[in-house]
Amino acid sequence: MPRTLRVAIDLRPLARGPSTGIGLILSQIVEELTPRGFEFVGVSDRPLAPNPTFEALDVRVSGGDTGRIRWEAFELPRLLRSITPAPDLYHATWNHGVPEALPFPSLLSLHDLIPWVRPALVPWPRPVLVHRWLYRRAVSASARSASRIVTLSEASRRDIAGRIPRAASKVEVVPCAVPRWLTPAAPHECAAWRSRFGGGGYWLYFGGFDPRKGVDLIVDAMSRVFPGGAGAPALVLAGSVNPLAKQLARSAEAKGLRAHLPGYVPDAELAGLLGGAALFIYPSRYEGFGIPPLLAMAAGTPCVTSDAAALPEVVGDAAILFPSGDAAALAGCLGAAAGNPASLEPLSRMGRDRAARFSVEALGERMTRAYERVASRREGSA
Repeated sequence: MPRTLRVAIDLRPLARGPSTGIGLILSQIVEELTPRGFEFVGVSDRPLAPNPTFEALDVRVSGGDTGRIRWEAFELPRLLRSITPAPDLYHATWNHGVPEALPFPSLLSLHDLIPWVRPALVPWPRPVLVHRWLYRRAVSASARSASRIVTLSEASRRDIAGRIPRAASKVEVVPCAVPRWLTPAAPHECAAWRSRFGGGGYWLYFGGFDPRKGVDLIVDAMSRVFPGGAGAPALVLAGSVNPLAKQLARSAEAKGLRAHLPGYVPDAELAGLLGGAALFIYPSRYEGFGIPPLLAMAAGTPCVTSDAAALPEVVGDAAILFPSGDAAALAGCLGAAAGNPASLEPLSRMGRDRAARFSVEALGERMTRAYERVASRREGSA
């Protein structure tokens, strides 16, 4: 690059507690692109949660008492225009939030359109119809104002083209990447997790707990394979615990299954959790990408996933797929795995090979090209 490019970037997802998938993506972008000659200035509506990647970053914080869309409409434009020297571009990272008429071009990360494509799977605040309309309007306006759009998968690209046809030509795919910190766990780390859950190889889900994730299908399927819980492995449901997670654990225990809720697992412990599992199960009803199965494959854990939306793009032939929402089909997959554990062994190697395709180097190269294309819009209009 001929000169340093200055990027204003929305870091609000990092102010919402434990790191999410979007938080992982933001960390990777800043870590990979800073050495490539990019200078980042963060914007947020509240202070960031502690994160070593962003400790030295210039982050402008303002106006945390308003709602998300209201902040994007009123506080965000003022905050962006106050940055000096002015950025070469603004990266809106959270599906919408591109103000109109900025004096520099914008890139929009539109990770998925699940609230638009499958609204029944989203826990909307009330009044539901008003919030659905506000979401669609915010996404459409941001897609119209952005110079370019990046999304995580071809499935999401198709959804965007179908719902926002005028934005179709702006969209490019930049998949998620396996983080550098996810390295193979030592045997004693895996053994410690197995000991915590009864000593055997447990079956694992980790991720969010909402109806879209389909975790109820795991409980249903396992109860079919192991009536009364006889002979069932421990079921570990990892992720930030909410009322639905507790309800699922109670439902599993009522069916005789041993269910564990370890809560949010820090990044440093995730490899051990994954490595200790005999099987990773991801029954999502719809996904714009699917970071948890990518991490499970990278750890060499055999995976069973639904075929919802982007998941086949992520796992390829390195996982066992079942029709989304079909508990009987999932039970068939789990029964086969329980009856012949050796059949899962090839998936360990295949999963690692598959995950290696999703590298942070590739993410850095794609985001560099995206930023340079957006910045050139400003230079071309100067």
